[in-house]
Amino acid sequence: MYDTNNSPFLELRTPFSDAEAWRMLLMLPLLPLRLMVAFLACCVVAAINTLAAWNWPVAEPLTERRRAWVLFSKEFLVIVLWMLGFRVEVKGRENIAKAEALGSVIVFNHVSYVDAPAIMWLLAPSGVGKASVSNVPVLKYVVRAYQAVFFHEEKPQRPVLKPKEKKKTEDPVAYVVTGSVTEVLQKRVSEPSYGKPGGFPMVCMAPEGTCSDGRGLLEFRTGAFVLGRPVLPVCLKYSIKEHNPAWTQVYSELWHLIRLMCQWRNDLEILILPPYIPSDVEKANPKLYAANVRSLMANAMGQSLLPHSHAHFLALKKLKVMVDWSGTKVLAPPGIVDEDGKIDFAKHGLLQ
Repeated sequence: MYDTNNSPFLELRTPFSDAEAWRMLLMLPLLPLRLMVAFLACCVVAAINTLAAWNWPVAEPLTERRRAWVLFSKEFLVIVLWMLGFRVEVKGRENIAKAEALGSVIVFNHVSYVDAPAIMWLLAPSGVGKASVSNVPVLKYVVRAYQAVFFHEEKPQRPVLKPKEKKKTEDPVAYVVTGSVTEVLQKRVSEPSYGKPGGFPMVCMAPEGTCSDGRGLLEFRTGAFVLGRPVLPVCLKYSIKEHNPAWTQVYSELWHLIRLMCQWRNDLEILILPPYIPSDVEKANPKLYAANVRSLMANAMGQSLLPHSHAHFLALKKLKVMVDWSGTKVLAPPGIVDEDGKIDFAKHGLLQ
């Protein structure tokens, strides 16, 4: 039985209070201006990255000069973090150069949508994402400049020859993998220039696979560890006060963003740990490698290892279980959650 009262995907510990309502009344008038400034900063980043990747093959790393423009543009993301109310403290910057020299893969704990601008500002890494993102106007050129790798969310139902022939004559705007993502990443990280000027930027992955409440670490998946490369553990530790910045199963993403921006201040501490070099045993056993890195990151943040995984998140999402706008109770269709706040996933054909 799954306990919704103690789930890292259902935030019930920071309910909307009267004090927060009064503070929101004071800060709402500034919200449109802050959103506009953040949007303009994103537009600047998008414009510079569009030019940096303009007319450049997606399967080739950017030149040093083009990459320099990407690194310049990422500094504007600080403005986005400021407008969201965040003050960011970074510890362990010296480990970035060490990781680049080793050709490492970046791994981080996924907590919030704020992770994206924070990681992009700090490291400007290459990412791995769904192919649908590669078709978003303007954004597709930004992620292209970051040399991201995309995968199809669903297997093709039937062969379609004409579109494939047409794509061969066009310059694609994103690197979409049609085969094994692992093979593509393995080839990329094995290149001598990987992580260095003139080569592909370091690959960044979130082994938890989804966001949790930021109070502990979910079980790690092995995608980042099957590559057998050293990893650079990046720990994101958000200060949880009256509102939790974590992007869990919320009633409304917009309401969550408004609450976030109506706090007096939000704090994010980023701990960049020394690169972790796997032993031969860990290289041969990605699960062991992932478990050891997970324990290392949990200890660095003073957090616990949670008996929850991406599969639990998907089950809750499929059953449409979420927290109401006030953050005080769990919402679900009839018959899903019992009177004690428990869910029998097996009863609904999940997690069997």
